[in-house]
Amino acid sequence: RAPSARIPGNGLVVGTLLEWGTEEQKQRFIPDTLSGKIVWAQGFSEPNAGSDLASLRTKGELSPDGTKWIINGQKIWTTGAHNATHMFVLVRTEPDAPKHAGISYLLVDIRQPGVTVRPLVQMTRQKEFNEVFFDNAETPVDMIVGERGQGWSVTRSTLKSERSGISSMTWSLS
Repeated sequence: RAPSARIPGNGLVVGTLLEWGTEEQKQRFIPDTLSGKIVWAQGFSEPNAGSDLASLRTKGELSPDGTKWIINGQKIWTTGAHNATHMFVLVRTEPDAPKHAGISYLLVDIRQPGVTVRPLVQMTRQKEFNEVFFDNAETPVDMIVGERGQGWSVTRSTLKSERSGISSMTWSLS
């Protein structure tokens, strides 16, 4: 594949990992993202939420043994998910917390049982956007970016990159 830092999700996640990721996350994901081996989609929007990102209902719960996150819910208008290998996903991990609190930012391999990607066919017959369903999908406990329940702060960094156009820049590891 060609270098993929110009894929919007890839540019967004690289910037976010540089700011918030652990050293292990940076080493594991940034080189393969820049080379195009990993392709990211953004799992933020949900049905019936409109532009109110903090009203998300997708749940992230720790497994009984505490080794992984179990994810259940749905994302919509997910650009490029049908071509992606991974997704950065906002999930509600603290259901009793105030609206903008209790959200966590998880990194998920979407090529697993429990994740269904369904393209949305537009009037032009293009399939750029998707619905993504999580039905007991899993990701290791250390695939949280930032602190548990503090995903809103991490998300603000991602959105800042998106709005500034930095996600379309070509990243360099030098």
